Amino acid sequence: MPPFAQVLPRFLLVAPVALAACVEGMPADPSAPRISQRGTCFAYVAAEDGGQYALVTGKGDGTREPPALKTNPMGAAAVDAAFARELKAMQVMPECLAVYAKSRAEAAPYVAPEPAAKS
Repeated sequence: MPPFAQVLPRFLLVAPVALAACVEGMPADPSAPRISQRGTCFAYVAAEDGGQYALVTGKGDGTREPPALKTNPMGAAAVDAAFARELKAMQVMPECLAVYAKSRAEAAPYVAPEPAAKS
């Protein structure tokens, strides 16, 4: 049996795992707006404890975690209304080169950014 015939079955088992690792963390659509892009205005709803929600808004400045404003926790109806107002405003703001928006239906728990290391 040639040497490659012994290696081929192992390669076929490992290749999909290696390829999956290459695309881990990539957006489904690479051309979609990202918070880290300079000029991208963003608004997303974050789930809070006790069935509450918070609205997180900001504008991408080219860093991985741009500065953002987070509202106090509020109910579903209040956060939906705040999200709709913010989305409408971002769509007409000339400084918003792109808009990234995630509604309450896509809410994930809020994770505070780590403070930057002082040098």
